[in-house]
Amino acid sequence: MTTQDKEATITQLFKDVERLVNQEEYTKALRSLDKILQSNPEDKDALHCKVVSYIRLGKYQNALDILHKNFSDFDKLKSEEAYCLYRLNKFDELLNLLRKNKSGNNSELNLRHLEAQMAYKTEDYNTSIEIYYALLQEANKNDDVYNDILTNFNAAKAALLFSDGHLDEKYAMTDSLNTYELAYNTACTYIGQKDYKKAEKLFNMAKNICKKSLLSEDYTEDKIEIELGTINTQLGYVYQLQGRISEAIEIYQNILKAKGMDTTVSAIASNNLVAAKKDSELFDSARKLRIANLQEFAKLKPESLHINFALMQLQLITSNPNNALETFEKYLLTIKEDKERYKPGYVGLLVWLYEQSGMHEKAIKTLEDAGTFWKNNSSSSESTLILKQTAAFKIKTGHYQEAAQYYEQLVKVDPLDTQAIAGLVSAYSHYDIEKAEQYESSLPEVNSGEGTVPMDIDVDSIERIVPGVKKSYYKKTDAKIDRPSQKTHKKKKKRKPLLPKSYDPSIPPDPERWIPKRERSSFKAKGKRKQQLMKGGSQGTAVAGGGIGGTGSANIGKSAVSENQATATAQSTQSQQPPPKPKSGDNKNKKKKKKGNKW
Repeated sequence: MTTQDKEATITQLFKDVERLVNQEEYTKALRSLDKILQSNPEDKDALHCKVVSYIRLGKYQNALDILHKNFSDFDKLKSEEAYCLYRLNKFDELLNLLRKNKSGNNSELNLRHLEAQMAYKTEDYNTSIEIYYALLQEANKNDDVYNDILTNFNAAKAALLFSDGHLDEKYAMTDSLNTYELAYNTACTYIGQKDYKKAEKLFNMAKNICKKSLLSEDYTEDKIEIELGTINTQLGYVYQLQGRISEAIEIYQNILKAKGMDTTVSAIASNNLVAAKKDSELFDSARKLRIANLQEFAKLKPESLHINFALMQLQLITSNPNNALETFEKYLLTIKEDKERYKPGYVGLLVWLYEQSGMHEKAIKTLEDAGTFWKNNSSSSESTLILKQTAAFKIKTGHYQEAAQYYEQLVKVDPLDTQAIAGLVSAYSHYDIEKAEQYESSLPEVNSGEGTVPMDIDVDSIERIVPGVKKSYYKKTDAKIDRPSQKTHKKKKKRKPLLPKSYDPSIPPDPERWIPKRERSSFKAKGKRKQQLMKGGSQGTAVAGGGIGGTGSANIGKSAVSENQATATAQSTQSQQPPPKPKSGDNKNKKKKKKGNKW
């Protein structure tokens, strides 16, 4: 690449950096700056931009390292160095830096402003007020810097009054409230003077000014609520001091519900809510306060295992597994060694959090990465644990063939590992029964060997003597199962038969009482029925001498018949009698004659 091409590339990279900084994409800007510094590590402009980007990202130590390494003799960036020391709470080094620059007749406005801020942070409010007052006398009222100094000046006065300090009349406040910061700090001063009505009025004014200002900058409603969080907290505090508890509680609850609220604001709102509610719902408020405090501690010490785990436990108790996962992932990023990061305990917890958050693919990838790492580092115990976790997770998610492969690896390493064999049987049972039975035969029997549970133990009696279980848990009838009952069972009373009123036990019952009346021996026909029976029955019945073959039809032939023929016919009729008539049971299929019908 020629020199002109390199210059063109660097120029284009600087344009990219400018564009990204304007878009507040500082992380991407750092990548472009690194490309510039690869070609020229001594490029001061690129290093300066990198310092500013780190400061914007809140990585003050990184910015300070670059300043000490590349700008030690460069007075132009002393303001950036002083600011980094201030944000890192390195006040002794900051004080030395400020003294050196003062001795060199360098009374730069930014450094003096920073000195006043340091005095305010170290609670030396009188010194802070004095410096701010001097800066106000020198600054131009039409500049934005003047409003910043005036805002901090009022904040220092309010802090002095809150700490029961005495404010000199020379520093009496003015009502020049053209920004919401000025209105807010002036209101805080009125709180210190216990003039709550004026403080409430100014807080509401600060809210209106802030909202109009942010709407003009196209802020969304959610972001505006976050920006108003500090003002609303103080307004709720003013309501609380005036005894308007319900209004204060409503404000605090709205602050805690807002997403993305600053943790310090949430912690103060939670603390005030606890004081406002006193004994009502204390537990929930205290839990939120703990979470807010732990989040602050976790930011200060991100590498602390105890702080991060305590925060994760509270987040899980409040049913926020996603937040717990985010906390744990941040903690894992602070671990530099892979051997520490891929510990089975950490891996198992991470997989479980992924599973609770519904990220099954990430859980599988985590297990596979951990397994690959321990396999390459020839650690048998960790590798075995990771393989077992992976196989169990595969079964849980329904990947039975993959689970069987992992368990086969474990069985090859240790053929006596009953846990691995049992897992292999479980995996094969879903798609290969023969192999499952083959491995099942190698498992030990449940009731064999030493130390096993005897089979003749009364399980019910063991359950009844479990410590900590109330006796009322068991039914009363359960206690009587083992004891045979001494009382004889009472015989059921037989129901007495219903007898007719005219019943006489001395008279035996009629044996034909179940037969229809017309078929009984004592039955006597009446009326037309009697006449029909006397004539010989109905049509089709056999009558002696009644026609050819005894069919009952009309006689055909001569009317005169000799006595011999009549005798012969009678004898033949007697010898050829039809079989006896069946019993009356066959009449059941015949339809009964209805009353009133005629033949």
